[in-house]
Amino acid sequence: MSNPLFTPEELHDDLEGEGVHGSDRYGVAPGIAGIILGLALIVFMFALADGFS
Repeated sequence: MSNPLFTPEELHDDLEGEGVHGSDRYGVAPGIAGIILGLALIVFMFALADGFS
């Protein structure tokens, strides 16, 4: 009987077979939306610090 704690290769093969990551379904749109949201937040915080002048 092999212990998966001592054989990480076997554990990794099991995870690959199940398809743990589902990020391939969404494409790049969430990444682009996150960058735009982050930049908008930075611009808003600079405007807030400047007093919206």
